[in-house]
Amino acid sequence: KELISDISFNMMDAKGTAIGSALAVATNRMRESEANSKVMVLLSDGDNNAGNVDPIFAAQLAEAMDIKIYTIAVGKDGMVPYGTDFFGRPQMVESYLNETTLRDIARIGKGRFYRASDGDALDGIFDEIDELEKAEITESRYKETIDFYRVYLMWGMFFFFVWLLLKNTFFNNFLID
Repeated sequence: KELISDISFNMMDAKGTAIGSALAVATNRMRESEANSKVMVLLSDGDNNAGNVDPIFAAQLAEAMDIKIYTIAVGKDGMVPYGTDFFGRPQMVESYLNETTLRDIARIGKGRFYRASDGDALDGIFDEIDELEKAEITESRYKETIDFYRVYLMWGMFFFFVWLLLKNTFFNNFLID
């Protein structure tokens, strides 16, 4: 859920959705995993209109690597909003919901097909998948930090040099008296 919140429309390529390529890449990343249960969740409208890997072939490849695939259909047929234009008006694009492909992928991947109609239904689906698939994993997290010591060091050096300059002037004598 944290990764999904970082997604923006600017990150998406306008060429279309490459479901087969996404499944193949995810399978490649998971093939050497030592986990007892390997699970993939595909959240899509099911319309594969880009990429060079067939989604059914990619699902068969994942099944050969013992990776279970859960598919979640989101969206609807017809015009749907896709971001906003320069003036803040919603842009509309034609969308096609292809549940057949998603059902086939879930069947081949020995998972389940879900249909999410809104955000609450999607939360329920993720909770159900979480209950079905439990495995302990080791996760390495890295946090990018920004050091601010240079700013304070520069101000400290600045005031030190100002103090050295003022040390031999009348300010020093004035402050001592």
